[in-house]
Amino acid sequence: MKRFLKYLLILPPAVLCCIAVILSHQKRMPAADEIRAAAESDRSAWLMLQGWKGELLHSRPVTVPYEITDTFADYAALQTRQRLPLMQYAGKHGVLYTYRLENSDLYAELLTADGMLVGAQCYEPETGRMLNIHGKAIF
Repeated sequence: MKRFLKYLLILPPAVLCCIAVILSHQKRMPAADEIRAAAESDRSAWLMLQGWKGELLHSRPVTVPYEITDTFADYAALQTRQRLPLMQYAGKHGVLYTYRLENSDLYAELLTADGMLVGAQCYEPETGRMLNIHGKAIF
């Protein structure tokens, strides 16, 4: 009985110490509004975190609209669901990067403004169907 009591007193602190060590070594995922995307290496690393490897096809300057129009509504709603800060950048100039995703028939678009990732989507080039960044249908 003494042995059981001894283990009962030692075990909880040991488990808590193990949990603390594991949590302290985990890499913290950045908040959505903290995702740096100014450099190609930043964007490629973020795509890899989402499970993709992509080839940059092209980029073009864009302006994030102030108003949510019919054509922009689905895109804005997707970014809200993905916890990306698109609407915080309304009216700002940015860059839209298009990637061909390896091992799939999908393309990805990453929208940046002020060097931060503010929007992302996958899409099927044949149909234009918009998907979330993990390639899942959104509607």
